[in-house]
Amino acid sequence: MFGGQNFQNEKAIAVIKIRAKLLHAARRWLDENGYVEVHGPTLVPAVGYWLGHFEVKYFDKKAYLVQGLQPYANVFVAWLGKIYTIAPAFRAERVRTQRHLTEFWRIEVAQQCELDVMIEVQEKLVAHICHSLSKEAVEMLECFDRSVMDLEGVQTPFPKLTYDEAIDLLQRDGFNVSWGQTLDWELEKHLSHRFSQPFFITKFPISIETFFHKSDPEKPELTLSVDLLAPEGYGEIGSGAQRITEKKVLLQKMAEEKINPADQQWYMSFMQRRAFPHSGFMIGLERLIQWICKLKHIEEAVVFPRLSDSVYS
Repeated sequence: MFGGQNFQNEKAIAVIKIRAKLLHAARRWLDENGYVEVHGPTLVPAVGYWLGHFEVKYFDKKAYLVQGLQPYANVFVAWLGKIYTIAPAFRAERVRTQRHLTEFWRIEVAQQCELDVMIEVQEKLVAHICHSLSKEAVEMLECFDRSVMDLEGVQTPFPKLTYDEAIDLLQRDGFNVSWGQTLDWELEKHLSHRFSQPFFITKFPISIETFFHKSDPEKPELTLSVDLLAPEGYGEIGSGAQRITEKKVLLQKMAEEKINPADQQWYMSFMQRRAFPHSGFMIGLERLIQWICKLKHIEEAVVFPRLSDSVYS
């Protein structure tokens, strides 16, 4: 952990500089490709069931710390077409692991498009970041066991697996997994050891976290969703989806999943009257840095990490 250590720590300083150059490269690519940077609230209403949210007192009311730009992204996308934000997010996970922070930063992108377009945007952005760092962060990368050639070798298009294919592959490799279960860290780790560059897993089943996602027209039990995984055993670094934009369809899906629409009234109020394809993705900044710098623990990717068992750093 870097937090609390002397700032004259070569690796800590290298992480700070790589983080800055990474964000500069991301903003440069997004700005040059017509995306507008926006920011949403950090506090959101305490309405409905929100998995892993921090509850806070807001005067005489309850609120949550934000986990992402939704549902405000719906409004920004309707107004601007192509948007992004770089901002903190918070997740209440008590289990301490090599991959989880309770406060982390995200690069979040959304636009009026189908999911296939958004997947291309995500891979082009990540490839651009890697190529930029291979040229602009040579000295900093020397502090870690990361070859510049590794980053130069990140090329689009990234490999893709469907969720069904991932389950089949894991079963053939001897894992006791069944269709419908979450791909946890150990399963992601195994899959990501099979690749030498980032790759996608697409079309996850409907769950409490994906019921806002548009269903696959060919298999309604699946969603138009995608996770981005880093290679070398690092696992998920980003996720995305095509959102349901028709209120009638969302209400029907809520009924199927036995979700009370009254609990999601806040989200529903941000749905636009005119439906248009809306897709987006989020990349965890510290997870991206962890992979790029070949760090063992996620807390090494930030100078003052916020962890489930400590707020002092």
